[in-house]
Amino acid sequence: MAAILKKELNTYFGTSFGFIFMGIFLLLSGIMFTIYNLLGRSASMAGMFDLLKNFTVIFFPVLVMKLFAEEREHGTEAFLLTSRIRVWQMVLGKFLAACGIFAVSLAVTLIYVGIIARYGMLNPGAVAVSYLGFYLLGISMIAVCMLVASFADNQVSAAVLSFGILFLMVILLSFTKSLQIPVISPILSALAITKRYDSFVLGVISPGPVLYYLGMTAVCIVMTIQNMEFRRLK
Repeated sequence: MAAILKKELNTYFGTSFGFIFMGIFLLLSGIMFTIYNLLGRSASMAGMFDLLKNFTVIFFPVLVMKLFAEEREHGTEAFLLTSRIRVWQMVLGKFLAACGIFAVSLAVTLIYVGIIARYGMLNPGAVAVSYLGFYLLGISMIAVCMLVASFADNQVSAAVLSFGILFLMVILLSFTKSLQIPVISPILSALAITKRYDSFVLGVISPGPVLYYLGMTAVCIVMTIQNMEFRRLK
C-alpha cells in the first residue's frame, strides 16, 4: 500500500495536476472567505465552508478522475492487478493519496484562521468542528468519486460520471425536505450526502453525522475493492 501511496503522491506533485487542484481549491476558498468573513465581518469558518461545499461537486471528480483511468489508458492496470500488491492495498493507497492532497489544501486555509485570530474574536472549538465536518464530507465524496471512477475507462468519463453522481446526491437534499414517501424517502435521505453537514455548520459534533460520513466512506471503499477484484478475475 505504501508503494501505491507514494506513486500516486508523486503523480500529483510530480506534475502540475496536484498544484492545479490546490490552486483552484484555494482560489475558491479565498473568494468564500472574503465574501463571508471579510466583507461579512464574521469570525466563523462554518459559513465559508458552507458556501464552499457547493463547489465540491467540481473539486473531487477532478481530483479522483486519474486514479484508475490513467492506469487503463497507459495499460498498467493489468500489471497492478496481477502483481503481488493486493487489490485492497491498491485501492486504499489511491484513496489515501487523494485524501492527502485534500488535507494539504485544507491545511493551507489555516491562514484564514490566523487572520481571524489577529483581527477578530476566534472560537477555536467552532473552528475545529468546521474543519472536521468539511474534511469528513470531503473524504466521503472522494470515496464516492473513486467508486464511480473505478468503472470508467478514461479520465473524462470518470470526471463526468463522478460529477453527475455527486450533483445528484447533493440535490437530493431538496427532495428529502419536500417528499415524504414510505420506503423511498428514507433511501433518498440516506443518499443526500450534504444533509448531515448542517450540524457541523451549527458548530455541533454528534455521533450520527460523523458515523454517516465514515460509513459512507467505508461502504464506497469496499465496493471499489469488490469492483477491482471482479476486474482482476475477469
